[in-house]
Amino acid sequence: MAKGDDALARKKNKSNRKKMNRKNDSSAVSTRIAAIIAAKKRRQTGKRSMCQGMCFSLPTPEDPFNEKLGKVGIAKKKKKKVKSRDALSVNKSSLKKSSRDGDEKTRKIHGPRKFVMLCLSDIESSFHDLEKPLFTSIWGIEFWKSFHSGKDVVDTSGTSSSLEQIAWIVSTATDAISTREKEEENPLSNSPFLLYLVPSQSKASQVRSVCKALKRLGVHAVSLHEGAQLDHQISGLKSLEPEFIVSTPERLLEIIALKGVNISGVSLLVIDELGSLCASGYLDAVKSIKQAISSEHRSIVFNDSFSASYIPAVQSLLGRSINRLSLSDSVASQASCIIQTVNVCASEKKKLQKFSEVLDSTSSRGIHIVAKEESFRKLTALLKLKGLTVIIANNSDSKTIPAVTKGGGQMACLIDIEQFDSTEMKAFETVLLPDFVPSFETYIEILTSMARDSVGGVLHSFVTEKEGDVSCLAGSLVNVLEDCGQIVPDCWRNMSASMSD
Repeated sequence: MAKGDDALARKKNKSNRKKMNRKNDSSAVSTRIAAIIAAKKRRQTGKRSMCQGMCFSLPTPEDPFNEKLGKVGIAKKKKKKVKSRDALSVNKSSLKKSSRDGDEKTRKIHGPRKFVMLCLSDIESSFHDLEKPLFTSIWGIEFWKSFHSGKDVVDTSGTSSSLEQIAWIVSTATDAISTREKEEENPLSNSPFLLYLVPSQSKASQVRSVCKALKRLGVHAVSLHEGAQLDHQISGLKSLEPEFIVSTPERLLEIIALKGVNISGVSLLVIDELGSLCASGYLDAVKSIKQAISSEHRSIVFNDSFSASYIPAVQSLLGRSINRLSLSDSVASQASCIIQTVNVCASEKKKLQKFSEVLDSTSSRGIHIVAKEESFRKLTALLKLKGLTVIIANNSDSKTIPAVTKGGGQMACLIDIEQFDSTEMKAFETVLLPDFVPSFETYIEILTSMARDSVGGVLHSFVTEKEGDVSCLAGSLVNVLEDCGQIVPDCWRNMSASMSD
């Protein structure tokens, strides 16, 4: 029976569709290419044909006839991958737990991260009158290292914080916030990350102007001072939840009393112009604020005064081990937070008695005595009577003289003043000079070398009124004591005046 036109048309259209599908089909390739693609898919899925198993799998004692067609090797590879993934997950978890230690080691070698430089660049674009680029600051790089080492910092420049220092502090804090946000195990609390205490509204405005440049990066800063309404500041804190707070101590305590802010989780505390805060009677308020911070945090103190009367305040706000930073290399800056005591005695006998009294009042476990070698015998006899363990140190050897150890476990180390090494005095907190020093340079070398990692350094000097070598040093030493804010004995001041005349 003859087919109709409609049936012929449908058949023709069907054949045309098949042709079009073959042309558009990506798998319509030659037999050789199709075999290669199929083999690749089998490799990716872990399945291999019998031919491939015979070609690529060598006989083994467990499978001498290749009956498993190479599946043993594939299974081994899968197990290795699983093991590597497990190890990778373990490494990731261990890295998260010790991320801070690992980052510290890496950053000590390679320096600050690029994000810190990005923050500094944003601050630079907001201030066009800078003398030099912020990223070239030696102080800033040293501060970054100190922050990641976990130590407190004391700035001994004798001034308030500069724009350069503020920029590095807030940039380092911003980098720490971004790093902590990436760690799932250590989420940020509701407390601000940085608390910046200042003595006045003008200083608060300066610090906040630097922080404003980081607003683009999602960091918000709030300034709290007496010039604004208290209710307005509390509502702003609750609505904004800032990462940085810049405040005067008195206003901050008022807001804390009204539960307007929680500072228990603060990670970085900056105390600016400590001398001005103490002079205004805010030291107790600063101590109360520090005690309200329950979390582990780092502290930075800018002491704008070299006066020795503020050293106890610095000691009460910082930890036992600190890092010293300064924009100045003056003697007063290097000798900051070291108490210098000059004991002028009428005779050698009186000097030895005074030396004995200082030993009794010293609470330091390690006492370093820099004296002439001919004085070692009488000093050793005195130290043995005090019950101290005595060590005589020099360049060649060191020996311990047996003595009854004092209850506190104190140790006295005798050092020859002609052979002492200033590079080894970094950890010396208590230094006594019973024979004084042969030159002004020696005194300065000892003063600027001791107690580099502490704010509890004490330097005691003993001298008699009849020593002729000291009279020529009186003028220079009086100037050093005055520059460092130390007490100058009247007899030395008179001696210096007579020498100048």
